[in-house]
Amino acid sequence: MKELLIKSISVAIRFIRENPEVIFSLILLVFIPAAIFLNTYYTIGKFQKNINTIIHTKAILAENIINLTAKDLLASPDRLQTLVEKIVLENEEIKKFDILIRDENNEGFRVIASNDASSIGTDSLELQNILAWNQKEGIANLGGNDTERFWNITKTINDDTGEKRALVSLAFSLAPSDRLVNSTINLSYLMVLLTIIIVLFLVSNQARLFGYALTLSKLKEVDRMKDNFISMASHELRSPLTAIKGYLEFFMEKNEKKVDADSRHYLENISLSINRLESLVNDILEVSRLEDNQIPMNIIMTEPIPIIIESAQEMKPAADQKGLVLTFLPTSLPKIEADPERLKQILINLISNAIKYTPAGKIDIFAKAKGRKLLITVADTGIGISSEDQATLFKKFSRIQNEKTKDIVSTGLGLWIASDLAKKMNGDITIESIEGVGSHFTLHIPLA
Repeated sequence: MKELLIKSISVAIRFIRENPEVIFSLILLVFIPAAIFLNTYYTIGKFQKNINTIIHTKAILAENIINLTAKDLLASPDRLQTLVEKIVLENEEIKKFDILIRDENNEGFRVIASNDASSIGTDSLELQNILAWNQKEGIANLGGNDTERFWNITKTINDDTGEKRALVSLAFSLAPSDRLVNSTINLSYLMVLLTIIIVLFLVSNQARLFGYALTLSKLKEVDRMKDNFISMASHELRSPLTAIKGYLEFFMEKNEKKVDADSRHYLENISLSINRLESLVNDILEVSRLEDNQIPMNIIMTEPIPIIIESAQEMKPAADQKGLVLTFLPTSLPKIEADPERLKQILINLISNAIKYTPAGKIDIFAKAKGRKLLITVADTGIGISSEDQATLFKKFSRIQNEKTKDIVSTGLGLWIASDLAKKMNGDITIESIEGVGSHFTLHIPLA
């Protein structure tokens, strides 16, 4: 058991050292309830003290009033008793009310009026009465029993000449104030308990959030390491790919007449695979640069028509090879704010995709100004895209997976790159498509 406890403490200390943020939670757990408790304790203490003082003052005030009233009734015990009973009836805090006169025979005091009828006529040798008779201001002390506390106040009743005639002895109950104080204390303790529970909940929640933050931090680190690895691997792959491609072209040129049809077919497949791999490496490097904001953007006032024509002409051989009609009818277009190189990269990507996913038919490029944007649309008569696939189309490595696309080679990065480049130029790319009919990809670029 002892070894288990030591091991648990050791684990806790190590965890705190590795995660110093937890110390704040522990301080929070102790400090807030302690602060509330101490504040409550101090406030209740002051409150109780003030209540006691108020009742004490009230008792003395009552005695002074009684002193002024009772001195004229000392010769009439019945009327004095009536006064006592009336006062006690109107003041429920008074638990004891005695008026005593000096008994010269035994130097004690005799009760002549009281709220306790059985004590009338009895003698009293209480020390407080004797001390009060010999004090000018009277005596007050705080006493009580197992159930309640009292202010016991005894004071002389003097005649008009100042001569002592009698004593008035009052016991003011503190039970109402004590009940109020106890109720306040219980409520305060309940609030402290609720505060502790809430703080525990917050600390628990903070620990959970801390765990999430730690996990997120580790995931970010893993993601960063992954990006670094991909970037490094992509850079390292480019050199051997370039060399293989060069050696293959050199071999085919040198042995063009010596290579038979089967060998040529294999060599062409090798060349095609090299081009695909080179395209994938280039796309991965482009994604890495985009995510790290390492692609410079030179946004200037640009004429869109020459860029559209140049992009279409560059992709026309690929369209002709598939028997597709690629058209762009130039019209008068306003100038735009864009990076010419990146704009061309986006358009070639969109046109390339249209060629790739259009088995037969045509591809039209048209543009028009709308509001503060220039809309350049690449429309094809290809296989189209379902609404479900459209929702994920611009995500990284997103590809349309069906029977019509299983033989189409794609990295799933082109549209993400195009969309990100468009956003960096304060633009966007939207899509409208119907399966089996075709797709319209529209690039939105701000006007100059």
